[in-house]
Amino acid sequence: MDNKMTYEQAMKELEQTVKMLENPETDIDKAFELYEKGIKLSKFCEDYLEKKEKKLKNE
Repeated sequence: MDNKMTYEQAMKELEQTVKMLENPETDIDKAFELYEKGIKLSKFCEDYLEKKEKKLKNE
């Protein structure tokens, strides 16, 4: 995962990944690859929001 990726970029990429996963023509190997990518993007977004929340609480 690119550490310089913004939250917005990660969310956009996650949305695109989900759309590709929902496509019934996506083969199983590609689906597993997309699923793993989606999990990483989701974790990136979750971590990003947690850091921002902690920062707000500490200010």
